[in-house]
Amino acid sequence: MRGVQGLLSGLLLLGAGGLAAAGGCGGGAEYGCAEEVACEIVNDDGTSNGHCWGRCVPEAPEDMPAPELVWTGAEPLAPSCDDLVWVIPGTAGEVVQLAFEPAKFRGRTLPSESHECPTCACSSPSCALPSDVSASSQFMCGEGPEETWTPFAPPAGWDGACVSPGWVGPDQLGSLAIGPTREVPCAPVVEEAPVPRDAPAVEVAVACRSRLVHDLCALPGQLCMIYQQQDHLPEGWRHCRRLPGKDVSCEAPAEPGNPWPTYSEKLGVFYTEVNDTRDCTPCTCTAVEEGRCEATVSAYQDRACGAPLVSAILMTEAGICHDPVPDSTLGSLSAAWLVNEPGRCIPEGGVGVGELKGEGAQTICCLPSER
Repeated sequence: MRGVQGLLSGLLLLGAGGLAAAGGCGGGAEYGCAEEVACEIVNDDGTSNGHCWGRCVPEAPEDMPAPELVWTGAEPLAPSCDDLVWVIPGTAGEVVQLAFEPAKFRGRTLPSESHECPTCACSSPSCALPSDVSASSQFMCGEGPEETWTPFAPPAGWDGACVSPGWVGPDQLGSLAIGPTREVPCAPVVEEAPVPRDAPAVEVAVACRSRLVHDLCALPGQLCMIYQQQDHLPEGWRHCRRLPGKDVSCEAPAEPGNPWPTYSEKLGVFYTEVNDTRDCTPCTCTAVEEGRCEATVSAYQDRACGAPLVSAILMTEAGICHDPVPDSTLGSLSAAWLVNEPGRCIPEGGVGVGELKGEGAQTICCLPSER
């Protein structure tokens, strides 16, 4: 343990003798953070534990958060404070691990406050001619064990022109069933809102507490912030302070000629919790006026609508069943509208609901970037 104690003493309370033993830091003069912590660390038995590095940073005012190392960037790339662990080999097989404390803060920025809902519209309703036509082998479209049905449906989207869906002979034509006209309702038409091109990307912030050492910096009000065994911070890390709240101003930039910077660069506002329940009500269509769809449908014995079999007026309520004369055949159909008034509807929906709410707001203010 003497090697460990010597390491910590050499790191945090280096004296004139310790500096001289390091070889390269000079004698008993005063030293700044950048020079002193870059000196070689020597154990009690004279072995070396390598070097550490640091930087003098402004001390926080009383009762205010201390300076920290803060990383900001895209969430998938977010590191942890473990990435800043400083491992130094000790004596007798020991390993000294000067680990950073667990993350003091991990937060996210709010997504874009812009939340546009789609524009809702409705397609036009329409009247449609009967689509269900079939022949029964029994009279009066009855049902029985010996009954057979022969489909004779016109094509989809039939406009009433003469069609010949097939051929039904006398032995299969005991009666003819024709379904009602239909009112095709209007359907929602959704026009999605454009995605904002300038929407800010969501970022995360990870704040880690470094070792802060007094009396190593040349000027009062400065702390030596010690970090990795390298002469610069890893990519994305900054020297920062966190200030509670979202409507907080960072410090003013240092006056011209002042060698000591201030925490003047605002990285943004980050929240410990972000609850985004924003959504849009679905687009729907509501009928405000009933429609009327009435048509005359005619069936013919031949395939060219020349030999009439039956003609009936069909509405949307119900179809008809017709018993033709014996030995009749079924070969074609035609139809004509009597009333084609499909009604009217109005769109509804596309209204924003929910809210975007952040909790635990922290404003992050940093020293000017060193890069």
